[in-house]
Amino acid sequence: MEEQKEFQIYEEIIKILLKRKKIIILIVACTTLSAGVVSFLLTPIYRSEASIIPVASGKTVPSIAELVGSISGISLTAQDPSTKIMAVLESRTIKERVIKKLNLVDELLEEIPEDIDPVYVAAGVLKDMVSISQKKKTGVITIGVEYKDPIIAQKVANAYIEELQEILNEKSFTLAKANRVFLEQQLKDTEEELKRTLAKLTEFQRQEKVIIPEEQVKGSFKLYSELMSQKIALQIELRRLRSVLSEENPQIKYIKEQIRAIDKQLSSIERKGEGMSALPGLEQAPEKMAEFQKVFVKVKNLQTKYESLLKLYEQAKIEEQRDNIFVEVIDPPYLPNKPVKPKKKQNIAIAFVLSLFMGISIAFAMEKLPDLKTKYNELKNGENRKN
Repeated sequence: MEEQKEFQIYEEIIKILLKRKKIIILIVACTTLSAGVVSFLLTPIYRSEASIIPVASGKTVPSIAELVGSISGISLTAQDPSTKIMAVLESRTIKERVIKKLNLVDELLEEIPEDIDPVYVAAGVLKDMVSISQKKKTGVITIGVEYKDPIIAQKVANAYIEELQEILNEKSFTLAKANRVFLEQQLKDTEEELKRTLAKLTEFQRQEKVIIPEEQVKGSFKLYSELMSQKIALQIELRRLRSVLSEENPQIKYIKEQIRAIDKQLSSIERKGEGMSALPGLEQAPEKMAEFQKVFVKVKNLQTKYESLLKLYEQAKIEEQRDNIFVEVIDPPYLPNKPVKPKKKQNIAIAFVLSLFMGISIAFAMEKLPDLKTKYNELKNGENRKN
C-alpha cells in the first residue's frame, strides 16, 4: 500500500514536470545562456605566482640578543626571518615602491586624484591584486599577482621580490648600525664617568688613607652586574620592537615597565649601597667612611657596567658586518598564458544547476496556484453568504 502511494507521488511529480517542461526549459536555457554570455564578456584575469623561502644569514658567532641573554639570564631570541619577510610583503611601503618602480599609477588608476597622493590610492588597488601566503610546514612564501595584463602581473611579482630584498637589506643594516651606535655612546659615557669617579676615589684614599676589601661588597656588585645586563638587554629588545610596533603596543609598555623597575633598583644600590652589610650603615658610619663607601661602590658599579657594555659593543661591530637576511627564489614569476578568471565552464555549470532548481520550483508553484485561487474564492464566497 505504501509503495503504491509513493509510486503515485512520483507519477504526479513527473506529470507536473512534463506539463510545465516548456517553462522549465525556458528558464534553464535563458539563465545558462546569460551566464555564458556574461562569462565571455568579462575581462579575463591572469595570475602570475612566485615562490620564495627565507634564508637566514650564516653566522659563526652568537648574536647580540644571545650574548645579552647569556649575561643577564633573559631569553632573547632573534626575530624569525619569515615574520619579518611577511611583514614587509604586506606593508604599504613595498606596494608604493613597486608602483614607483614600474610606473603603475596611470595603469592602475582610471582618473588621477588631485587632492590625494595618487601613489597612495594606487597602493590600495595593488593590495587587491596581490595575495601573500605562507606554508607553515615548509616555510615557503607564495606571492600571487592577478591582473588583466599577464605581462604586468609577471612584472609586479618580480618587482615584489626585488624590492623585498632591498628593504630587508636597508632595515637590517639600519638596525644593526643603530645598535652599534647606541652601545658605543653608552660605552663612551660610562668610560668618562668611570675615569672621573676613579680619580675622585684615588684622591680620597690618598688624603684619608682609607682601604676597604672588595670581598666585603662582592655580593652587591654581582647583583648590580646582573641588573645592568638585564637593563641593556631590555633596551636592545625595545629598540627592535619599536622598529615594527607602535608605542601603544602591550609588549613595548611591558618592557618599559621592566626597565623602570630595574632603574629603581640600580638607583637604590648606587644611592644607599644596598647589600653592603659588611660595612657600617651610612647613617651610623663616620662621615669620612660613609663618603668613601659611596664613591667606592660607584666605581665598582661603573666597572661592571663598562665590562658588560664592552662585550656587547664588540659583538655589535661584528653583527654590523654580517650578511643580511635574504630570500631564495624557488619558483620565479611566470608569464601566464591562460586566464584564471572568469571560470567560464564552472559559471555555466553553476548557472545550469541553479536555474534547473529554480525552474522546477516555479513549475510546482504554478501547478498549485489554481488550487490556492479556488480555495481563496471558496472562502470569499462563504463570507459573502454569511453576510
